[in-house]
Amino acid sequence: MSSSPNSDEERKLDFNPLLLAGSGNRKSAFLPYKPTTTVLTNLQRGNTEANIPSEICLNFHEKTGQGEITEEQVRAEKTVDSVDSNNYTPLHWACYYGQLSSVQILINCGANPNREAIDMVSPLLLAAAGGHHEIVRLLIQKGAKVNHMNVEGNTALMYAAAGNHPHTCNELLTRGANFTETNEDGETAYSLAVKNQSNLAQAVLENYITSLLMS
Repeated sequence: MSSSPNSDEERKLDFNPLLLAGSGNRKSAFLPYKPTTTVLTNLQRGNTEANIPSEICLNFHEKTGQGEITEEQVRAEKTVDSVDSNNYTPLHWACYYGQLSSVQILINCGANPNREAIDMVSPLLLAAAGGHHEIVRLLIQKGAKVNHMNVEGNTALMYAAAGNHPHTCNELLTRGANFTETNEDGETAYSLAVKNQSNLAQAVLENYITSLLMS
């Protein structure tokens, strides 16, 4: 299985990447939809071709996640930050599926990089959870709050660390991510990396902490 073109090395996870606190009492902050076809999934995995049956009619959010939008199409919408039933904007979808071109178009058209969906999920959290470090960089450059927390206190760095995305961790750390933040279970990005055996992310965090101590 190939990884998305701008993501860290893919790794099978035994946890929900957007439900780290794990209290079990609150609805998951993870995107609730599962595509009923393989169209979005194949493209998210980095496949260069996807045969889309003619009977499939994708809405604008799905087209954004597929990476098949133009600036003209975005500007034809009533608002660039239109929401679906879970308050996810097209930018949330593009970040979740790792569609850098869609993210660039949406940002150029005025999409809010800090728009919160259900459970205070921001586009940056979704990009970090997927290891889409180029998208993470772009979002922060355009004003995304690097230390934003969802309703359970999880940050982008926590998701990147738990998911073993070293490039994303490095991107976040160099742009001001606070590695000492804790979620409501008292877990930090480093403890989540250790807990989930995310060795590559753990090494990045250790090197960063060591460099601070030696400076």
